[in-house]
Amino acid sequence: MHWFVTDETNKNSVPGQFFIYGGLVLNDEQAVQITDAVTEIRERYGYLAGDSFKFNLKSQPQQVAREQSKAAKQEVVAKLEEVGARMIVYVILHDIAASKSDEEVMNYALNTVASKYHALLVDEGATGLMLIDRADEQHAHLGSLFQFGINIDNWKAPLSDKIVLFGMTANNESHLSSAVDIALGSFRYCVNTAGGSGSEIVASEMFPPLARIIWGKTVGGALRLGGYGYVARPAEVRAAVYAAHYATLAASLERFSGGNV
Repeated sequence: MHWFVTDETNKNSVPGQFFIYGGLVLNDEQAVQITDAVTEIRERYGYLAGDSFKFNLKSQPQQVAREQSKAAKQEVVAKLEEVGARMIVYVILHDIAASKSDEEVMNYALNTVASKYHALLVDEGATGLMLIDRADEQHAHLGSLFQFGINIDNWKAPLSDKIVLFGMTANNESHLSSAVDIALGSFRYCVNTAGGSGSEIVASEMFPPLARIIWGKTVGGALRLGGYGYVARPAEVRAAVYAAHYATLAASLERFSGGNV
């Protein structure tokens, strides 16, 4: 059984920035390994029961110094790579998404990452669960994904043959949610740095292990992440001003990764 635990980030609609949705794919053994690792990391760095362990510094408890928090988060990402976790992430420019309602933006993100997760499960002959961060307004859409699959225009794709449960979770309801928040928060920092908000030195240190856990496939002898674990939408960007943001993001992530994207 596989677990796909997801969340959203970069929710604020800032021109030139991207809304991000995604999460981590873990099998049963990996889910236990990451739970045990986060438990140990929290204890060693002074996080107490009830403290949030997230990427954002605003959630950092008072008794944990900033450098300790940074080191703890780096260890989580390193552990994800060590156990073989995979990551699926979706991005869309806020300037483009602004024409849709918040619910529509979220539904499209869920459709996209669910379809990629389904493809991963098909490749591996596996079944899995998909858990999103709590969003009560999404219950109906999750039910639709399970009952009917994806049905957009002329594209129809069943999901329940591989994804046997859609559900919700929330911060502090598992250590897996912490791992997802830290991985996505790290990815967000790199994406925003590509847009001019952040340190390229930090992003170049932060992104390589993330690039190595983003799900990819070898095509023509080369590893490809784009279209698999890294999905930029819409697939065709017609406006030159918007296309430039996508091109800058792709080039920046490749540079930060050392050529892995």
